[in-house]
Amino acid sequence: MKKQKILNNTRLGLLVISGILFLVFTLYMIGKNQNLFGSTFTVIAVVDNVSGLVPGNNVRFKGMNVGTVRSINMENDSSIFVTLLVQNNMKPFIKKNSLTTINTDGLMGNKLIQIIPQPGFSENITDGDTLYAQRGIDTDELLNKLESTGAHLEKTFFNLASVAEKLNNSNELWKMLSDSSMTEEIKQSIHQIRLAGTNAAEMAKTGTSMLNTLERGEGLVDKVFRDTVMADNFEASIEHLMDVSKQATEIAMEIKKVLSDLESGKGTAGMVLQDSALRESVRNIVTNVEESTAGLNENMEALKHSFLLRGYFRKLERQQRREARTNPSN
Repeated sequence: MKKQKILNNTRLGLLVISGILFLVFTLYMIGKNQNLFGSTFTVIAVVDNVSGLVPGNNVRFKGMNVGTVRSINMENDSSIFVTLLVQNNMKPFIKKNSLTTINTDGLMGNKLIQIIPQPGFSENITDGDTLYAQRGIDTDELLNKLESTGAHLEKTFFNLASVAEKLNNSNELWKMLSDSSMTEEIKQSIHQIRLAGTNAAEMAKTGTSMLNTLERGEGLVDKVFRDTVMADNFEASIEHLMDVSKQATEIAMEIKKVLSDLESGKGTAGMVLQDSALRESVRNIVTNVEESTAGLNENMEALKHSFLLRGYFRKLERQQRREARTNPSN
């Protein structure tokens, strides 16, 4: 009887000890997962929506569980403070410019908060620092977008089917497509467009070549701008052309006067040249001289408006005005 009692007490003691050990082990495992017994520091994550995150969920950094969510508090109408317990050995790796986002562990797993490192230099995180949220895509939001996209695709397919049906029932369209002359005209139009593009490319290439030549100091234009001797010769040539134009105008006026005298029968020449055929020949000569003079004047006017010689003619006009003011009697 006494032996039986000792055996029962021993069994009871072993059962109690086993229960206590199991309870201690359970508490240790829970505390380990919740970082209750490890060396941790506190970080505040500011978010606008916790998306189902609860205290006890994991904190993940680069795919590793480095802490847990300690508490969640509503700070104001737009900010929620999530207190994180993070392992101390992660301080050298987490920077103050890191951002946080709330994700799901797998497709249908528990929520977790993830610390995302950012590029650029920043100091190491310390106890009590604040991290801000990065805008992420929530599962519900993603499903809503997929639903909206599906509706748009359905509408698009319906419209495509309607267009295809109208095209199949359009006899005029098929007639136009089977018309060989229409096809040939379309080919010619495309050919003309290609030619226009080729010509435009050639013009652009030529313009670029001219600009490069001017920048390198080559060509006649650059020599006129930079070579003083050639510029002086060019100015002398222009002055000579102007003198020739003026003299041609005076000659034409004299010829017109002589022709007028001839027509009126004045002088010996007028009496001799009463022959109509000879008079017509002289008139044609004078007409040709006048046309040549007019053409020369037009060329001079074009030279005056040229961007190469515009400055020279303006300088010449100013010089003539100064001479006119100096010698008003002339």
